[in-house]
Amino acid sequence: MKKTIFIAMLICFASQIFAQRWNGGDETLFTRSHRVGFFLSPIVEYSDFKHDLTTATGGGIGIVAGDFFIGGYGLGTTDYDRILNDDFDRLDMGHGGFWLGYVAPQHEVVHFFSSVKAGWGAVDIEFDGSEPAYEDSFFAVTPEAGLEVNVFRWFRIGGAVGYRFMNGLAETPNFDPKDFQTMTASLTFRIGAFGRKRDRWDD
Repeated sequence: MKKTIFIAMLICFASQIFAQRWNGGDETLFTRSHRVGFFLSPIVEYSDFKHDLTTATGGGIGIVAGDFFIGGYGLGTTDYDRILNDDFDRLDMGHGGFWLGYVAPQHEVVHFFSSVKAGWGAVDIEFDGSEPAYEDSFFAVTPEAGLEVNVFRWFRIGGAVGYRFMNGLAETPNFDPKDFQTMTASLTFRIGAFGRKRDRWDD
C-alpha cells in the first residue's frame, strides 16, 4: 500500500514538472547561460553485509545548478531478514540526509555521474533467545561514481559504485559494526526538469 501511494505521488508530481516549460543551458564560448532545474529520484542501493547481497530502497530530491546538484535522500533496508543467521531474528536499518552530486557533460547521451550521500540513521536488531535488543544511531557517508544515461529529456538512469563509511555504532559481542561499512552499487532514476544545452544560435 505504501509503495502504491509513493508511486502515485511520484507520477502526479512528475506530471506537474513536465507540464512546465523550463529554460536554461550550458555555458559555452559564445553564451553564458546556465542549467537550472530540479528532480525526484527513486534510489535502489545494493551492498554486501556478511558476504550476502542486501537491498535498500528510497528516494531523493535535488536542485540542479549547472553541472552540480544539491538535495536530500532517504534509504531503508528491505531484505535483511533474508540473510540473517541464527543469531538475529530481525534487523532494520535506515538513514537519510544531504545528497550532493556532479554530472557532466549532461548534454551527452552517456556521461559521468558522481555523488556523495551524507546523513544520519539508526539500526535496530532483535536477537533470537534472551539477548536484549540492540538499538543505536550512526552517521554515514557514501561517495560514489559511475555513468548516467539520458533516456528522455525528463528521465535519466544512473548506475554507480561506492563505499559506505559509518561512524557511531557501539561495539557488541553479537556482531561487528564494521560489517555495515561496505562497497555499494546504486541505481538512480532521476525524473524532472534538468534545463537544456543551448548553443549560440538559440535565443
